[in-house]
Amino acid sequence: MIYPASYDITILQNATWRGVFRATQNRQAITSITIATGTPTFAVPCHKLSAGNKVVITGGTTIPCGLDLNVIYYVISTGLTADQFQISATDGGSSISVSGAAVGNFFVASPLDLTTYTVDADITGLTVSTQIATFTPSITDATNGAFTLTLSPAVTIAIEEGRYAYDVSLTAGSGDRYYWLTGVATVQRTFSRN
Repeated sequence: MIYPASYDITILQNATWRGVFRATQNRQAITSITIATGTPTFAVPCHKLSAGNKVVITGGTTIPCGLDLNVIYYVISTGLTADQFQISATDGGSSISVSGAAVGNFFVASPLDLTTYTVDADITGLTVSTQIATFTPSITDATNGAFTLTLSPAVTIAIEEGRYAYDVSLTAGSGDRYYWLTGVATVQRTFSRN
C-alpha cells in the first residue's frame, strides 16, 4: 500500500521552488530503537523484512548521529529476527554506526519503484478547487522512488500571496492513481523583482 503523507511548504514569489521526495510503501511503526556499542537495532513486530530488502527510515524528533532519514538502507542478516532488524548503507555491508539517542516516532518503509509511474502535482485554492499552478515533476531515481518537484520563477511570480492547497498524485502504468502527498502551500511576497 502506498501511504499518503502531509507536508506543508512555503513558496517565495519570483523564486525557484524545488522539493526532493521519496515515495514509499508498506510503512510500519518502529516501536523502539536500541543502540548498543554504536549499532542500532530497530524493533518492529512481525516486520516481514528479509536481508537485502531496501528500507527508508522516517520520523523522529531526535535522530542519532550517523542515521540519515529518507535515504536507502539495506536490511542485513546480522540481528535479523521476526521482530528486529539492523541496517547497512550498502547491500550485504556491515551495520551502520551511530551515536546519541533516538527520540520520537520513527517509521520504516520500502521505497516505491516508480519505473512505470507518472507524477502530477498541482496547486489549487483552499476552498475552491481552481487550479493556480502546476509543478514540473522529474523522476530522478525511479527504482528507489525519488522524484523532484519544481516551480520556476515565471510560475511563482504569477501566484498571489496567500495560502493554497496542493497535492501530488502517482499514476501507475496500469492506470491506478494514488494521491500520495497533500498539504498547504503558503506563498510569500518578495520585494526584489530584478
